[in-house]
Amino acid sequence: MFRMPLEAFTSDESFPFFIQFGGHNEPLFLHGHDDYSELVIVLSGTAQHIVGSERYTIGKGDVFVIDTDTEHGYDAPSDFRICNIMFRRSFVDLSKTDIAQSAGFQALFILEPRNTQRSGFTSRLHLDGENFLRIERFITRIHDEYYGDLPGKKTLIEAYFLDLVVILSRLYDTHEIRENDGIVKLASAIAYIEKHYFEEISIAELSKLSNYSQRHFIRLFKEALGCVPMQYITRLRIEKACDMLSNTSLSITEVAFRCGYPDSNYFSKLFRKYIGCSPRSYRDDLTVRR
Repeated sequence: MFRMPLEAFTSDESFPFFIQFGGHNEPLFLHGHDDYSELVIVLSGTAQHIVGSERYTIGKGDVFVIDTDTEHGYDAPSDFRICNIMFRRSFVDLSKTDIAQSAGFQALFILEPRNTQRSGFTSRLHLDGENFLRIERFITRIHDEYYGDLPGKKTLIEAYFLDLVVILSRLYDTHEIRENDGIVKLASAIAYIEKHYFEEISIAELSKLSNYSQRHFIRLFKEALGCVPMQYITRLRIEKACDMLSNTSLSITEVAFRCGYPDSNYFSKLFRKYIGCSPRSYRDDLTVRR
């Protein structure tokens, strides 16, 4: 796979965004992204979106995200214009924002890109009417700011980008996802986990949110995210615990409780299993490094 690094577009490593409006009169060769994701908004026309060996027709109003290591390109363009917003997820950690608790975000920014990488391009957000015009005006504002030179440019672009993520996530109506869209239907369950990770969560209630049997839900969940639901919940809880230990003065007992573990001793054993040290050592080590 030919990999296209972000440095091919921008040399500013302190600000890992690249934004452009582009027309495609010729096919775009198959390529992968070396170290960044790409938010694509189709502004006009149609084309064949090639993902691996598969082809899918896309057109005006389609919105999708391509992640690192997904081989894709375009063929048979007809009046085809798109907006590309390239960004490094390591710089913009969308998983720590509260929009990660929405099904639309999980579908557009997490599940669809993973599904595309593994199984092909099967679903996407589609904008029409006033929603398309609203997003077109908004990304034009981001584009103009990116190519301008006003004070605070980088701060405003990052703020605009987060605003765009929220708007698109809200517009993604997961209730309209078709039955054959597979793992994308898990979005409501994952959003529920993000919002209620500190509570008792059963497979029964998660599978019900996705309209799957428990057995089918667990299979699709593992296929999509590489682990079973309870492992995902545990990892999320430990991630939240790390964040609290890093950024608050809460006691370890309080951190454990807020992450869904009333037994702080059990929490410490679990933390050591996943992180490799005790919660206290983790916090002490951060204090020394600072």
